[in-house]
Amino acid sequence: MVESEDYEEYIKNLDEFAKSALVETFNIGASRAADALSEMTGLTVDITVPEIEITSIKAVPEKVGEDVKVAVYIQLSGGFEGHAFFFLDFEDALRIFDLMMGQEPGTTTEFDDMVASAVMEMGNILISAFANALSEFLGTEINQTPPDIAIDFTPAILDFALADVGQHCDYTILLQTEMRIEGVKFKEHFTIIPHPASMKKVVETLLGGFV
Repeated sequence: MVESEDYEEYIKNLDEFAKSALVETFNIGASRAADALSEMTGLTVDITVPEIEITSIKAVPEKVGEDVKVAVYIQLSGGFEGHAFFFLDFEDALRIFDLMMGQEPGTTTEFDDMVASAVMEMGNILISAFANALSEFLGTEINQTPPDIAIDFTPAILDFALADVGQHCDYTILLQTEMRIEGVKFKEHFTIIPHPASMKKVVETLLGGFV
C-alpha cells in the first residue's frame, strides 16, 4: 500500500488536467453556493473558482495573508475527513454584511454579533456547497459540523487543524475564490486541509488508484 508521504508526492505533482478536474468540481459547488446566497439575500451573487493551488500547509498563512482575518470553519467527516475554512478580509466581511442588509458598503464599521451571525451563515452555505460538490466527485457522503467563526491572525486560526493533520500530511488544497455581490468584487480564500486517508481518496479519484 502506498504511504501517505507518497500521496503527497502525487498531490504535489498533479498535472494540469487533474487540477482542471478539481477546479470544475469546485466551480459546480461555487455555482450552487451563489444560488443559495442569492436566495437567502435576494441579491445577485456570482462565485467562481478561477484556480486551485496545491500548497504546503505551512505556506497557507502567507498565501491567504497573515494579518487578521475572519474565518468560518467546518469540520468534515464520514467519507472525507478534514477541516474546511473560508477566509475573508475583515473589511470585506463588513462590506458583505452591508450588501446583505441593503446598505451602502462602508456603513458598518464594527464587527458585532449581527455581522458575525450573517457572515457565519454565508460561510456555512459556501462550505456546504463546496463539500457537497466534493462528495459527488468522490462518490461518498461527507458529514459537516455546525459552523464556527473566528477573528484572529491566520496562523492562530489554522493552528489546531495543522496540529491535527500536519504531522501526517504536509500538503493541502487552496482555492482562490472570486465573489461578486451586486457587481461588487470580493477576493477570498477557501481551503480544505484533509486527513491522509482522504488525501488518498482525492489522489485515487484523480489519478486512477495507487494501491
